[in-house]
Amino acid sequence: MNTYSGHCHCGSVAFEVETDFENLFRCNCSFCARRGAVMDKVPTTSFRVVKGNETLGRYGNRDFSKHFFCVTCGIQCFTRITRGTEESVAVNVGCLDGVDLDLSEPRLFDGAHLL
Repeated sequence: MNTYSGHCHCGSVAFEVETDFENLFRCNCSFCARRGAVMDKVPTTSFRVVKGNETLGRYGNRDFSKHFFCVTCGIQCFTRITRGTEESVAVNVGCLDGVDLDLSEPRLFDGAHLL
């Protein structure tokens, strides 16, 4: 497990995540498919916003996911997920410093059919 720093494009939002990149995925819901991001799901205890809570906007109309983005540059940085009693965070891997996006093949998450 390593700790990685991440941020939006303009630097208004910064965060840290502790991960081993074992939960990489792409989602096929209408929002994520258009965004095309590779995400990494981690426990909420492995993620923290370091800077810019006041600069975060929220998008999403499903009860189980809230997408957070920088209102200045528009980059979607992470998603907070609630499934039953389990809470987690999916981090946009493209926002992480020094991480090769070709880490491995992300699995497909079928968010398009999740009700």
